[in-house]
Amino acid sequence: MDSFTDHLLTKTDYLSQRDNINPYTIEDGKVFDKKGKYLFDLEDFEKYEHLLYDRVTKCFISAGSMFCGFLHERRIIKTIVDEVAYELALDKVMKKGETRFLWAVHKRLMNEVILKDTDFTFDFEKATLSAIQKIMKKGDPLMISLYIKDWYPSGKGHLTFGSGYREDLNGKILGFILKDPFGKLLTNYKNHDGDNSFIPLPDFKKAINGPSKAPCHIGFLQEKK
Repeated sequence: MDSFTDHLLTKTDYLSQRDNINPYTIEDGKVFDKKGKYLFDLEDFEKYEHLLYDRVTKCFISAGSMFCGFLHERRIIKTIVDEVAYELALDKVMKKGETRFLWAVHKRLMNEVILKDTDFTFDFEKATLSAIQKIMKKGDPLMISLYIKDWYPSGKGHLTFGSGYREDLNGKILGFILKDPFGKLLTNYKNHDGDNSFIPLPDFKKAINGPSKAPCHIGFLQEKK
């Protein structure tokens, strides 16, 4: 018998940002971008594959769309917001000088467009273990940013979708479950399947402890007052 219980808070479809890979070609054992610029030798693909992804922005697109999948699942919104629709809508609400990795832009999209005619709003705050636990214990998944440099040296900030948590038989939190659009964190992202990936508590605490100049945040649903 298992000595723990997994609490999965959503069945929304898993979305991989790896589906959003930038176009590339391979010629004579060398990898080139869509404009023909040489990137790296094919034998070094695993070392330099990050150059083929716009991780900072595309993880936001995948995680944001998964969050919308949860909203549709709860019947808070009536239509599916896939990655293409989410990205196009985000472009429309961005102001001059803003980029897709700003939490304020996603909050504006959620509140002015996606959740506009509902009884709910979207907000974000600095990531803390207590806040994440409180939201999940209430039964809601949430968007969670991580600082992944310890596991993926070429990476820094990364956005995931927190889909659940694991408890021991005494109700103690053992860790959290993520739908990570880039794959499994603890395999240094060599495993590309990040659907409901478990992160033990010590690693999770480390991952949400971003640098002071770029702290990790969480984005969550709340009822209008």
